Amino acid sequence: MFYISVLMFFSQIPATAAEEYYKEGEYAKTLEEYNKYLDKGIRNAELYLNIGNCYYRMGDFGRSLLYYRRGWFIAPGSESILNNISLFKKEKSSPNPFISFLSKMIDRISLRVFSYLLILSFSLLIIIVSIRLIQTVKLISFPTDPLLVLACLFFVFSLVGFSIWYGRVKSRWVVTTETTIAYSGPNEEFKELMRVDKAEEGSLVREDGGWWLVHFHSGEGGWIDSTTAALVIPSSRN
Repeated sequence: MFYISVLMFFSQIPATAAEEYYKEGEYAKTLEEYNKYLDKGIRNAELYLNIGNCYYRMGDFGRSLLYYRRGWFIAPGSESILNNISLFKKEKSSPNPFISFLSKMIDRISLRVFSYLLILSFSLLIIIVSIRLIQTVKLISFPTDPLLVLACLFFVFSLVGFSIWYGRVKSRWVVTTETTIAYSGPNEEFKELMRVDKAEEGSLVREDGGWWLVHFHSGEGGWIDSTTAALVIPSSRN
């Protein structure tokens, strides 16, 4: 039986009916209460984790994983969220151990941390370049060349890491219906390639008239009906 981490967020918000509904097993009513917070514009990892737990208890594993992923988008280092995500199918690992390690490390860094790294590295780069320019008029003498190289490498690493992380997250989707079918083209008249169960994940390549060309983490791909899946980066509503 799957172990589900239950990390309630009521310490940040006064106790409400949602807490009591969850304890009583009234998960549909609990979701109604959580949706009130979403309607108010509240977005945090704990809220998404709780919503994911409710869907899991209701047997809706697709939406459960979707909300775990949305919580992961905000707090990729949360052990509770990572533990719950690990219960579902795992991504296909790279055969290159270095790439696999780098991918796992990037997945645990949040957008905020990457933003701080970019600002810090860019600031250091500007400072060192300024010192180097001052040296050209022989106002000061300071060994800036090694520091300049390190600052450039730091900035490039931060920029590339952010690009990889955001590119992977913004295109990530989860199947939310019981099953979906992947076709060789953007409508049902094309050849059926495979059937995909709920809670399957992948990356979105492009859209065409309500159809998504996707890549699955298994390495396969095809066109699916966009109404059968949802993107991890939430809309303004959910």
